[in-house]
Amino acid sequence: MYIIPMFVLPFAAFFMGLCFYISLLVFDGINFWSIYGTLLPAIILYLIIRAIKNGILYFIPREECYVEEKKLIYKRILFDKLILKEIKVPLLDIENIIDKGSKIPKAYANSSNPLNYITIFFKPYERILIKMKSGKEYKIFVDADPYSFSQNYDNNKFIKNYNQLKEMVIEEQNKLFFNQKIENLNEKYNSSLDERYDFVLNKIIDEEKLFISEKDNNFIINGDSEAIKNLEIFKDTNFEEIDFYVFYVNYLSKKEYENKKVLVGYNGTDGKEVTMSKFKEDINEIRDSRSTLKKS
Repeated sequence: MYIIPMFVLPFAAFFMGLCFYISLLVFDGINFWSIYGTLLPAIILYLIIRAIKNGILYFIPREECYVEEKKLIYKRILFDKLILKEIKVPLLDIENIIDKGSKIPKAYANSSNPLNYITIFFKPYERILIKMKSGKEYKIFVDADPYSFSQNYDNNKFIKNYNQLKEMVIEEQNKLFFNQKIENLNEKYNSSLDERYDFVLNKIIDEEKLFISEKDNNFIINGDSEAIKNLEIFKDTNFEEIDFYVFYVNYLSKKEYENKKVLVGYNGTDGKEVTMSKFKEDINEIRDSRSTLKKS
């Protein structure tokens, strides 16, 4: 619908330009009416030309927003070829996406009056604000509903598109966070035996639970619920979740289990093999060191 005023406004510009030219021809000196008659068409001509320029740059182009290669990409494209504005921001750097609300007047005019479009086109309003964690901000999506002056105007359409954009960003961010978490866990479970051992012991104390499985009459012990749930290396291993204090009472505190071998931090290939008594000693050492830190 913006195409119609974009065709009408050049004719209005031509007419006002002609009026301005005539006013210059008949200009007869410095007096109020002569100056008024020259300035008025000049001002209106400026408003119309600016409206035409902004209409072409902001209201006629197509806008699109999508995710690609871990980035949110926004484009404003004229005639499907000319990219007038392009923004690429890393998804994980986005703090929030805000709808600043509609500022287009809705009820006092009608869509058939070209003067209304001069008002709208004069200062385009980019309604969506992308706030970055760095403090930087980007404005996207011109509030450009062609029915904003009519009874057909429905602000819910814009709100729906905004909600879809925000949901898309949150969903993609969650995917990246999840993939990052899996990558970190894979790194942990492919680290050296001692690093992996310390990691699992600390996780057991943090979560106050552990996961056990039996292999060759020995226990496999792991202590990270996210790893057990999400890592491929554990898909075929049946782990039983057990409360740490229950395990402590039923196994670590009993003499018959002192020399039983346990495989800690098993990753499908290897794990650190220790006796149950050594496992108890090391885990108590970490607990004691944490208690000392809290007291100090």
